[in-house]
Amino acid sequence: MTPGAPPLDLLSKMLLFKGVRLESIARNLGLVHIAVLKAGDILLRPDEPNSELYILIEGTLAVQSDLDMQPLATLQAGDCVGEMSVFEGELPSAYVIATVPSRVLRVHKEVVWQLIDGSNRFARNLLHTLGTRIRFGNEALATSHERLLMQEISASLDPLTGIYNRRWLNGMFKRAIERAKIDAAPLFLFMIDIDHFKMYNDTHGHLAGDQCLRAVATTLRDNLRPSDLLARFGGEEFCILVGCDEPRESMTVAERLRQSVEQQQIKNRDGSPLPSVTVSIGLAQLRPDDSLESLLERADKALYKAKKKGRNRLMVDSGTARPRGKRKPR
Repeated sequence: MTPGAPPLDLLSKMLLFKGVRLESIARNLGLVHIAVLKAGDILLRPDEPNSELYILIEGTLAVQSDLDMQPLATLQAGDCVGEMSVFEGELPSAYVIATVPSRVLRVHKEVVWQLIDGSNRFARNLLHTLGTRIRFGNEALATSHERLLMQEISASLDPLTGIYNRRWLNGMFKRAIERAKIDAAPLFLFMIDIDHFKMYNDTHGHLAGDQCLRAVATTLRDNLRPSDLLARFGGEEFCILVGCDEPRESMTVAERLRQSVEQQQIKNRDGSPLPSVTVSIGLAQLRPDDSLESLLERADKALYKAKKKGRNRLMVDSGTARPRGKRKPR
């Protein structure tokens, strides 16, 4: 069947429309369409609004938190998707991607609400569908997806420090940047480097260097909010993405992190004390035209200035707005 308005007999065979008097929505069939998807087509994405309920006619759809992650769930013929963003008026919470050539029924939100308001049978069918999916979805998550989730978590963690790694950074930082642009929310990136780390390794040994990395990672993590994103960028470098109301607040956060690392106590595995370290920090504010790569580049240039000026300090990218007015508490 080519894409277009579906016949009423097709709707009557679907669980959601079972027992529903379709004549009541016949005048709105122009808001109900069949769409043909190729393998790899993205049906829903968390950075684009959605105004339709989708019912899978044939094929398979994958639900993914990120494009490069394993599916959280797989949808088969008869399953529906997109209803929560229609009900809540919010952005979709995940990507929905066709894994094979598929056909879906697109039902505009006006028709969905008309059916809910005017058809008890449709409302019961929808509740039954959602309840069944939640029940069996939970069972599936508790079994097959638990192993996949653990694999994803393991692949996203730095084994030495226990914080997230560069792979995770590339995915999550990009999503945070996209969300901040949509919401017009200020976002700030810290690039952090342990001062004279090579000398520390050469003087005290690589095992002591590993303890130093663990200590710095722990101190950074313990001084951040749950909403802040922290990852090991590589070697002795770390990246942090924070949302703040204004540049002054982000500078206060960065300076607190610098002081916390300077004051931390580092111990060897046997409990013996090791010399403390300091860090240099480069800070850059997200601009409307920024990508993750350009934001990292500007933060890295600010970090380079901090190291050139003697290390153990914070330097702000020249493109970051300068603070004005009174200092705001954080």
